[in-house]
Amino acid sequence: MSTFVLSAALVLSACGGDSDSNDDFSEAPAPRTQPDPVTNTTAADAATMGDYAVAEEEYDFGRMTVYDNKNGDSYDTDIHGYIQYPQDADGPFPVVLFLHGRHGTCYDGWGIDDDDCANPIPSFRGYEYISENLASHGYAVISVDANDINDNDSGPSNGDTGGLARAMLVVRHLDEFRDINAAGGLGLDALMGKLDMSEIGIMGHSRGGEGVNQTVLYNRAQPEPHNITAVFSLAPTDYNTQTVSQVNFVALAGYCDGDVEDLMGNFAYDTSRYAVDNDPYPKFQLIPMGANHNYYNTVWTTDSRPDDWTILDSDGDDPWCGENAAGNGRDTPELQQAQGLFFIASFFRYFIGHESDFAAYWNGQTPVPGGICPDGQGPCDDRYLLSVHAPAADRLVIDDTLDPASLTTNNLGGSVWFDGFSSYGICQTNGRPGEGCDVATPTFNIAEQLFMAWDTSATYRSELLGLNATDYQVLSVRVGVAHGDADNESGQDFHVILEDRDGNRVEALASDYSDGLFYPPGRAFYDSNHGSQKTTLNAVDIPLTAFEGVDFTNLNAVELAFDETPAGTVQITDLVMQRVDF
Repeated sequence: MSTFVLSAALVLSACGGDSDSNDDFSEAPAPRTQPDPVTNTTAADAATMGDYAVAEEEYDFGRMTVYDNKNGDSYDTDIHGYIQYPQDADGPFPVVLFLHGRHGTCYDGWGIDDDDCANPIPSFRGYEYISENLASHGYAVISVDANDINDNDSGPSNGDTGGLARAMLVVRHLDEFRDINAAGGLGLDALMGKLDMSEIGIMGHSRGGEGVNQTVLYNRAQPEPHNITAVFSLAPTDYNTQTVSQVNFVALAGYCDGDVEDLMGNFAYDTSRYAVDNDPYPKFQLIPMGANHNYYNTVWTTDSRPDDWTILDSDGDDPWCGENAAGNGRDTPELQQAQGLFFIASFFRYFIGHESDFAAYWNGQTPVPGGICPDGQGPCDDRYLLSVHAPAADRLVIDDTLDPASLTTNNLGGSVWFDGFSSYGICQTNGRPGEGCDVATPTFNIAEQLFMAWDTSATYRSELLGLNATDYQVLSVRVGVAHGDADNESGQDFHVILEDRDGNRVEALASDYSDGLFYPPGRAFYDSNHGSQKTTLNAVDIPLTAFEGVDFTNLNAVELAFDETPAGTVQITDLVMQRVDF
């Protein structure tokens, strides 16, 4: 992700031209000019504590019955957790809820119900470093204890159960706090009138990620649904193929996750991005290249096997993800929690609290703060691969590659051409094995995608039919560098070319605007002792100001010219024009 000044993209009328003259650009219609929230060149740092002292209440609201729609079981669970909020402040405070994932529930031994053991494992306490920070900035944060669900769905025979139970538990907690806000009670009269539940954010980790994803649909089916508008799915499972629509949604999948090693968060992102026509909310895919599964939760970080990568790689010697490998690419627990704080806190402070300081990162335009870089300074955007899928009204799809027709015709009805490739086609991977695109197994994105291989200069061309692009700010495409091709080992690069109907052509180099075009690191994934190497699809976002000199009111074609390296293979999807100041 490269830095660029968004406000320049809002004056594309200075870059376009009419069809009669290439020299007089003054007649091009002006694009929309809503205010540009981006004024900084590095994303605002969320790590600093706010001005409020933090109050906390641990609560126990009794028991409820939850259902397992996978096997028909039902059982009771505690309605237990804590809420942190600004002390001695009037509010109302925006509400965020956290849900941990599947983990052991008792330090005394596996299989002991947490209600019956002397030392329950407090997984719900593992995100205090985030909840305290948010509360100090004026938010009320609920963290839910889901140990009773883990007691009932964690046996190997139960497979992917528990998603509905977790969704029911989340909604019940929100119901209780809605009642407390209205009338007090349950020992929390101090919170009456202090909770702003007009827009609610929810975060779930691991199975909790799948739980909050399922909460979106379950909540909408209730007689009095809550207005959940932001969902952060942290290293989620996706056994139930969740579609997360009509909310601001981010799915984070750590490249070195040894528990959800197939990066199922990418699956949820792929499934959700075009699921609902006219979806007014953006979607995000986020891949931290050095992150494992457990370190985001401080309780799990201190357990007997905190580095879940060793589940796959018992020797820990994978050259990228193995902590015992010299020069590995891993994040320390401290660094991973610093990034967890930045991503989760900034997401909710922007999309729930509407703090515009955090727009710059989530608009996909500015580097991460140096505090989450290994050297503490940065830049390090090659370690955090963010893909942005703008709301429907701010997105014009050139080619979503959702159909084999993409080999000949794009979404606009324009022709598609492949010139000089040794092979090309369309494929879709099948989820957990990552198979289905033979050019790179595994590929852990399930989007339908094009693959293209070349051993001489080659060009992909998509006709734009006189497209007027003045409403948009970036040209985006998601690209995977196929690890099955040794010609990619030094990474890949290519030119992106815009052409207008007067024949003006301007090119931009992809690597100037993306840090994600490197060869996937690590030992082979399906090695006898698992490696980390897998291909993912990541964004190349080029500001339209990079193409100054073409007539943005009358575009003829976009090309991807593979002329920077002698040979290689890539996979692509989501060729779109976007506005990103949503």
